[in-house]
Amino acid sequence: MSIRTPSRAASKRDETGERARRVPYTATPSTIRDVNRSILLNLIRIHQPVSRARLSAMTGIFRSNVSDIVEQLLDQKLVVEERAKPVGRGRVPLMLTLNGRGFQAIAVSVRPSVTTIVPTGLTAEIEDRIGFPTPESPSALVERIALEVKNLRTSSRFRPKPASAQIAVSVPGLVRAESGLMRWVPFLPGYSGFNIAEALEEATGIPAAAENDCNLGALAEFTFAECEGGHVKDFVFVEVGDVGVGAGIVINRELYRGHDGTLSAEFGHMVVDPGGPRCSCGRSGCWEALVCDRATWSRYSQASGYTAAKFEKMLAALDSGDATAAEAAGETARYLALGISNIAFALNPERIVIAGRVARAWNVIEPAIAHALDSTKLNVEVKPARLSAEELFIRGAAQLALNRVFARPKVGW
Repeated sequence: MSIRTPSRAASKRDETGERARRVPYTATPSTIRDVNRSILLNLIRIHQPVSRARLSAMTGIFRSNVSDIVEQLLDQKLVVEERAKPVGRGRVPLMLTLNGRGFQAIAVSVRPSVTTIVPTGLTAEIEDRIGFPTPESPSALVERIALEVKNLRTSSRFRPKPASAQIAVSVPGLVRAESGLMRWVPFLPGYSGFNIAEALEEATGIPAAAENDCNLGALAEFTFAECEGGHVKDFVFVEVGDVGVGAGIVINRELYRGHDGTLSAEFGHMVVDPGGPRCSCGRSGCWEALVCDRATWSRYSQASGYTAAKFEKMLAALDSGDATAAEAAGETARYLALGISNIAFALNPERIVIAGRVARAWNVIEPAIAHALDSTKLNVEVKPARLSAEELFIRGAAQLALNRVFARPKVGW
């Protein structure tokens, strides 16, 4: 897998936005070994339990070279090797699996009201969650996260160390991924301009990274597809939220973050109806103003004061066959299909994944999207997300942290 955890030392621009000197990442004699190490480790993740012989057969790497790399992974405690259960006659092979405690990932999802911390390991299994109200100031957030990391260090099961741990933060706003600077966080204005990765690393002593939440939603979906053997190279993740639409793009197995590593996939501000409602960006008829949950609710009820709880009631009414709810969801589905078809024509991805509460109305949404794409020559799969958007954000943060282990070395500019 080649989606990499951004390195602040490798930033192409400084924090003022000025272009820094481009630095080449040249190959060294150890580069091929490092690439093969990454390939083998990812194959173990996907196919575990797996033998050294099968790894050699799958990759074409000489068995002796596979063994050398595996021995290194064993020494680093990233994998474990145990004899398989005997089945019939013959030699019982040794099988490799990831060592869940060989690396510690601390995933943090910052939402406007609640922040969640999830400690996990190489297998990305989630056992514990720590939740608390999101502080108004980012410095207070850093203090709270540092306190929770300190508490984790007293745990017998989870003791993160700088050499074998990584913190990754999901942010509901624009993030300069290579440095960890939160450029703009609309629902937490006090966080804008704060470098959360740098502050966390200083407070905890553990390397930290930060990324836009929808980019991490895309990363989570990408990882799910990889582990299921899907091998999807290009896809788009779309999250329909309370008042907006977010998205993340994976192109050739890498997150696309825009030329400055900050802004990309703002499909919510595609104008799909110039005569439509006023958008928060100042224009009229933006896609998100027509398909967000608040817009759907307003079609269903004239009552003011949208809340997520009210939208849940509308979805319940839709499930029970309410005609008004069906009409409101149907209009949203038509606008959603229009935007999805625009994305499909612009990028021609293999798959588009839709997340958010609205995906629960898939029986209404899917026919509208299929109709919008039916007359085209596009071959794109559109499907609902596996999990809720909130869950994908936290799992994406965990994967971002784990990329410190799984990512291939960077070569080139």
